[in-house]
Amino acid sequence: MSYPQGGYPQGGYPKEGYQQGGYPGYQPGPPGYSPGGTQQQSTTTVVVGQPTASHTTLLYRSSGDHFLTLSIVMTFICIFCGGLLPAVLTVAAIFVSLSAKDDDLRGDEECAKRKGRIALFLNILSVVLTLVVYAIIIGVIVKVVTSCTRYYNGQYDTYGCFY
Repeated sequence: MSYPQGGYPQGGYPKEGYQQGGYPGYQPGPPGYSPGGTQQQSTTTVVVGQPTASHTTLLYRSSGDHFLTLSIVMTFICIFCGGLLPAVLTVAAIFVSLSAKDDDLRGDEECAKRKGRIALFLNILSVVLTLVVYAIIIGVIVKVVTSCTRYYNGQYDTYGCFY
């Protein structure tokens, strides 16, 4: 069956017997669609744009260990080689450096730096005290050894004083 005028029957749509509302269960088409073949003009405007640029500023802070490693190493050295007082100072330095690390994580840089310097001072003080303890021990050992050798060599006077 061929139709003139580009494939449509003469007279166009709707034909006789055609129901304008469509068939039962038929849903109308999208907006702007007309079943008669004519286009309706749509007045909907869609605005397409790029999202606005957002800037993020990252602050880099050097989060050192605030002399925590030094404090731990010095604690072991003082326990095994030094004395009780230097070991107590290095344990205190561990607690101060941990507190400095917490302050650094909270963003309080000034307090973290101050506590880091305190931990460093406690570690230096423990080294000095350890050296003083060693100097005293070495001095006592030298004095005892020299006193014993003088006593056995007879180099003492009647009052027990060594010369």
